[in-house]
Amino acid sequence: MKRTMVAALTCLALTTSSFTAWAHSPNDTVEHRLKSLVGESSLIVYGRVTSIVYKNSEPTKEQPKGIPHTFVTYQIMETLRGKTPDERLTLRIPGGSDGQGGMYLVTSAPAFARGQTDVLFVKGGKETDCPLVECVEGRFRVHENQVFNAWGVPVVDVRKALRIGGKPRFDLNVMEVPRPSFDTLLQRPEIRKQLDMLQRRSSQSLKELRARYEQEAPKYSVVKYGVQMDPARKDLTENAEASAMTTYDAPLSLDRFIEGIREWSERVGTPRIPIAMVNPKERFTVPDPRLMPLEAERVVSPKISNEERYDIRAKEEQE
Repeated sequence: MKRTMVAALTCLALTTSSFTAWAHSPNDTVEHRLKSLVGESSLIVYGRVTSIVYKNSEPTKEQPKGIPHTFVTYQIMETLRGKTPDERLTLRIPGGSDGQGGMYLVTSAPAFARGQTDVLFVKGGKETDCPLVECVEGRFRVHENQVFNAWGVPVVDVRKALRIGGKPRFDLNVMEVPRPSFDTLLQRPEIRKQLDMLQRRSSQSLKELRARYEQEAPKYSVVKYGVQMDPARKDLTENAEASAMTTYDAPLSLDRFIEGIREWSERVGTPRIPIAMVNPKERFTVPDPRLMPLEAERVVSPKISNEERYDIRAKEEQE
């Protein structure tokens, strides 16, 4: 019983749907892709995630609780393009924890955990929905000195084209979620029901359960998202393994990826638009999603004479 309550509450608090999202095909070869990413960026850095703060935007009529956003702070280890105003860089990304144990994930935006190392392509100009070039496409993961895109698919070439493909590292797709407060959990009916059951079984008061939760529950939990395959599943292991249609080289090293970025940065020239800095302590607003009305297409039927209609009917009867 010592860990039962904490484990149960933690699992319930972090229960969410599994999300699988690809901005485009995970295995891509685009000739001028890296040139485009570099050209559209005002700042490119290699850094490590040191802090994550989740905060909701200001309430609106359509979003009375606001929309969760992630304020992720990087310790910059190397600047590859542009100028950084500080040794640290904070970005505001749509999506994240809602502060009540739930998560809001945007399919076109990355998620983060402390300690991750990335190469970031940052846009210039005023704040937008996402400060990265094409949002999730502007983040490249660096793991064990190898480079992957934001979904964990290896980057295998940058010489003639940005080539992405090979065996994905889905284990890299994680986000870090802070522990909800006990009072916040009490507002969720399914957790309140679980607490009532725990009180009856353990004969502990709500005050005692609160103290145990605050003492034993981890302050942060790492949640996996995206495609997660269980190797023990029979339908994945009984059949013979399929042969690869295309083979890919090993993931690029960080040095080779940086070399390719610097080469394109020299070709496209110095960026002129400064980046916008954000402050997690400041309130912010985001516009409500715009719904585009759907209009039925009017199909005008061709007009035919009675004589033409008679000929068509006669032809059908002959057939």
